[in-house]
Amino acid sequence: MSTTIPERTVATALEQCLGAQPGEEVVLLTDDGVDAAVVAALVAGLERRRCVPIVARLPRYEVPGSEPPAAVAGLLMGAAAAIELTSTFIGSSRARQRATANGVRYLAMPGVVADTFRLGGPFDVDFDRLRTVTERLAQAWSEARTYRLTTPGGTELSGSVAGRRGRALYGVAREPGAYMAPPDVESGTAPVEGSSTGVVVIDADFLFMGQGPVTRPVAMHFVDGRLVSIEGGECDRLIEMMGRCHDDRMGNLAEVSMGLNPNGRVCGVAMETESTLGSAHIALGNSIAYGGTVDAPAHLDCVMRQATLELDGRPVLVNGVVPA
Repeated sequence: MSTTIPERTVATALEQCLGAQPGEEVVLLTDDGVDAAVVAALVAGLERRRCVPIVARLPRYEVPGSEPPAAVAGLLMGAAAAIELTSTFIGSSRARQRATANGVRYLAMPGVVADTFRLGGPFDVDFDRLRTVTERLAQAWSEARTYRLTTPGGTELSGSVAGRRGRALYGVAREPGAYMAPPDVESGTAPVEGSSTGVVVIDADFLFMGQGPVTRPVAMHFVDGRLVSIEGGECDRLIEMMGRCHDDRMGNLAEVSMGLNPNGRVCGVAMETESTLGSAHIALGNSIAYGGTVDAPAHLDCVMRQATLELDGRPVLVNGVVPA
């Protein structure tokens, strides 16, 4: 039985998020693990808008941030826009960075499935309205000197963000060279290297590191901005992925961010889990896109639930709610 994806959420992705225009060539990056219903719906939606969809099938990568084949990188450079649908996130690749630097609009939507487009789901939101909220939090990150992240599950992490700009991912990539990751809506930054100490308890998921969500929490211990130990639950998922990267820089605390999509939920789809209002995530490894200095080979996101963020000692987000 075929899967019907609502036109309303397809329109949101192609019009509000991507700003697709008649005559534009739009590359869709896929692999053998992509939900065929999603590809079909987006191709049909682009054709209805008189765009030219170009479906490029890639190998199925294990390590996030892997480089696409040279021919596909060339396709990206020549397109007006691109939509990443691959099973594993590759949006941090140099090929993507070169493409967006050349003016290509890029939506990183790895691992999305038909259900991600459900009515009432994470694409059934007003991304332009969420942009305001996301940019406000990004500004708060930019103005802060210190941060503290806590959760009921046991997270207690703090450090410096002095001089670091907040980053706003709000899903709208209508301007030349824009990069966004709908349905993910988040704001965060790269903590100052060597400054963060504490424990992070992952009770939601390790993104693109095996199938989630986690069923048993994992504790990650940080000292001076580096992961020093990990224990419990499904910690092998992270340990194995870090081992594939073969780089000591993967122990770097690369990012701290807050999810802001009110229609997201913790589920088997990484981009929806990461987006969920009330969640937070930290990342290991590469911090360049977040204003850090560590150019590690991958960027590994780890998500927790019911997070509270304090900046300069003041709560700014408590389980998705801005304190009065």
